[in-house]
Amino acid sequence: MDTVKNKIIIWGIDDVNTLGLVREVGEAGLDFLFLLKGKKAAAARSKYIKKIHQINSNEEALRYLISTFKNASKKPIIITSGDGTTVFIDQNKGLLEQYFIIPGTGVKGDAEFYTDKNNMINLASEIGILCPESKYVKWDSSIDNIAYPCFIKPSHQNAGHFNEFKFKICNTRNELQETLTKVRHDSEFIVQDYIKSEYEIVVFGARMMDGKTEIAGAIVRDRLAVGISGHGLVTDKIPACVDVAKISEFLDRIDYKGLFGFEYGVMNDKAYFYEVNLRNDGTAHCFYNAGSRLTLAYIYSCAGIDYSTLPIKVTQEGWFIDELYDFGNVLEGKISKKQWKKDMKQATIMRYYDKSDKAPYQYLKKRKWLNITKYIILGRYRQTVVSILDKVGMKK
Repeated sequence: MDTVKNKIIIWGIDDVNTLGLVREVGEAGLDFLFLLKGKKAAAARSKYIKKIHQINSNEEALRYLISTFKNASKKPIIITSGDGTTVFIDQNKGLLEQYFIIPGTGVKGDAEFYTDKNNMINLASEIGILCPESKYVKWDSSIDNIAYPCFIKPSHQNAGHFNEFKFKICNTRNELQETLTKVRHDSEFIVQDYIKSEYEIVVFGARMMDGKTEIAGAIVRDRLAVGISGHGLVTDKIPACVDVAKISEFLDRIDYKGLFGFEYGVMNDKAYFYEVNLRNDGTAHCFYNAGSRLTLAYIYSCAGIDYSTLPIKVTQEGWFIDELYDFGNVLEGKISKKQWKKDMKQATIMRYYDKSDKAPYQYLKKRKWLNITKYIILGRYRQTVVSILDKVGMKK
């Protein structure tokens, strides 16, 4: 089998998303650099980290990348895990693709455009993907003709700022109006009909350099933990309510190449499109731990190597749980302790623990209760906290 001679560059902050990438690429024995934006945390403690370079901004990262790799014999392959980096790569597409193999859309500007939730919803609707009724709003927008309860979330990340909230459910017009009076005047949002989902689906895949869309499988999740997937079934079987052909059509329309995650909420046997992450998805490591080697296959495609012999689909269906932070659902009264213990016992796929790479888990375990408490408090008071940070000039 051919080996990848290109250096791999994992570019992002130190979070569970990058931890998954570090382990996947490290276990495959590939030569990689962790280009870390910000502080070291769990991923930086992985045994697979051999080369790490810290930067404080994407602009600093760009200067470092060009000066270090502009004469590389083979173009390094960049993989990213965050929307901010995805947008920055898109903004500098012409320069970066001279020296690197990068993820993104065929036309500069489209990756940034379709990272905005209003724009991705519009394209999905045009293609025929079922979406909740949606409306673009700012602080002073009309909120006539909105059904309640409704769901409001930022349409994109504002560079240098913390978003006022991840999402909020507003049960009345007054609640929505009050929410909008407290946001920045330059912040943009999407308001949608509230889908009271029975469960949610994340479809993880990649559109390869040859233009083919490959799907690893889906997580059918029944709850979140600290804002990310907390528990669910990892399977190669995509629920029938999701039209995989339309996922391919969406990606073909924007000529996107790279890893992705499509998210849906299911109500009355209908899958409503929530959003697509045009980057490595935070659930990717779950599919890897269930036997999929999709990320490696994508790297092979970037390197011009035949990836057809790799197992792309999930080979070992199993239950996933966030073994540290899902317990927050017990503290918030969303599930019983008895149910949580049962789910822990049943789960075969963990988020952080790896018996051959224990340091990241041990680092996070020490911070478990602090992080759970912080998340619960932020969930209730985030908009107030962000407003205070804005006033004191603290940037993301």
